[in-house]
Amino acid sequence: MKLELPEQIHRENWLRYLQGSGEPTPQMVQQMDEAEKMLLAQAHPRAIYRVLGREDVATEGFAITKHLEGCDRVAVLAMTIGGEADALIRRYEVSNMAMALIIDAGASALTEQMADEAERVMIEEIKAKRDAQADAVQTAAGTAVKPLYFTPRFSPGYGDYPIQYQREILAYVDAARKIGITLTPSNMMMPSKSITALVGLADHPVTGRLATCGECVLREKCTLRKEGQHC
Repeated sequence: MKLELPEQIHRENWLRYLQGSGEPTPQMVQQMDEAEKMLLAQAHPRAIYRVLGREDVATEGFAITKHLEGCDRVAVLAMTIGGEADALIRRYEVSNMAMALIIDAGASALTEQMADEAERVMIEEIKAKRDAQADAVQTAAGTAVKPLYFTPRFSPGYGDYPIQYQREILAYVDAARKIGITLTPSNMMMPSKSITALVGLADHPVTGRLATCGECVLREKCTLRKEGQHC
C-alpha cells in the first residue's frame, strides 16, 4: 500500500503524546519544528492489509468481541513509519534527552497520523474492489449488491484485547517479510513506531464500540484516567 507523508505532523496530538506539557514555549515550538523536519525526511511509512472471514481472525476479550459484533469479515492492518525514527531517537538520547523526548512524541503522533491514512486508503481499496465485483454481478444477474460498511480500527492492547494478539495479526499479513515489522519476546513491535489493528466489515450498518475504562487492562496505571481524560 502506498502512503504519502503529510506536510505537517498534527501538533495537538504531538503535545498530547508529550503528556500535557501545556502551552508550548517558543523554544519548544522551535524544537518541534526541527524534529518535524527530521522525522518527515527520514520516515518511510509502509502498510499492508488482508481481509479475512470473522471466524478466521483470533480475538479474545469483551471489548473486541462487541466491537466486531455483526461483522462477517475483518480487515487486518499493519503499518509502520520505519526504523529510521527509532534510530533518530536513540541518537538524541545520547546527546540531548529533552530533544529525544520531543522526537519520540512526534514520531508517535506521525505514526497515528499515518495509521489514519493507511485505514483510509485500505477502505478505499476494499470499496473499489467491491464495486468492481458488484458491477460484474449486476451485469451477470441483474441484481443489486448491498453496500459495504466498516467499523473504526481496534488494536491489541486497547480495552481488554490482549497485546499478545499482535503476533497473530502480524502473521496474518506476513508483516515481517513484507514491511519489516517483528516482535520482541515481550510482544513489543520493532520498529517501535508501528500499529496493528482490526477493522470490521459488514453489508449492513455497523459502528463498532469503544472500550470503556472499566474494561481496560491498564486502568490502574493510566495517566489519562487519573487526569479525568480518555484515550
